[in-house]
Amino acid sequence: MICPNCRHSQSNENAKFCEDCGTPLLKTTGEGQQANAYLENAKQASRLYFKFFASALKSPAAYAKGVGREQFINGIITIVLYSLVVPLIIYFGFHRLAGWIDYPFLDLVLRPALAFAIMSILTVAYCFLAIKYGKGKGNFQEVAARFGVYLVPFTALLLLALLMAILQVNMLQSLLLMVGLFGAMFAVPAFVISSLMPEEGGMFDRLQSTILVYIASSITVGLLGNVLFGRIGRLLGDGMSLFY
Repeated sequence: MICPNCRHSQSNENAKFCEDCGTPLLKTTGEGQQANAYLENAKQASRLYFKFFASALKSPAAYAKGVGREQFINGIITIVLYSLVVPLIIYFGFHRLAGWIDYPFLDLVLRPALAFAIMSILTVAYCFLAIKYGKGKGNFQEVAARFGVYLVPFTALLLLALLMAILQVNMLQSLLLMVGLFGAMFAVPAFVISSLMPEEGGMFDRLQSTILVYIASSITVGLLGNVLFGRIGRLLGDGMSLFY
């Protein structure tokens, strides 16, 4: 048995008090122990992700140099977080301006969040292909992990924009949304490609590869934008005049 206070492992499983700190020990059933194990794993994963997020936010370019496939899950978590925050900002801050008050949460948040996640994963795939044909090093997991690192600062801006949206600080939320959204779209692929591709030697150099990723992503949005994003896609496509 493990003490819930000091995490000391007891030599006597039937002990009523912790051998180290004296905290009373409560017996748990098999299901309770399994639930506690899940809770501890969740806490550990949260601590690891917070450390990843803080390190990437403090110095993303330097931190990304040492990031490999072991941070793949954290990269995916960042993509999911980024994808969810954007429609939440629009839901809390702009859907009244667009006349969508009566539209359900599913159409304005969950569907666009899934669309942003799909587009982000596709962009990771485009970056991976560009790096591969540019004679760069890195598998898909490493590319996704670095994508997540460079996405962290923009996700932080969007989280701040979400706070502004909830507080109805309209102009500031618009500025943060535009920088977080469009900055990530253009900056993240460029940094990922530059960090994993040599300056020369492949079919395309870094700049050419980055431009090709932009083109591929734009074509994907053009072909699937209405299907994936629904009404939020139309809002983003109509221009920024609604935001001011």
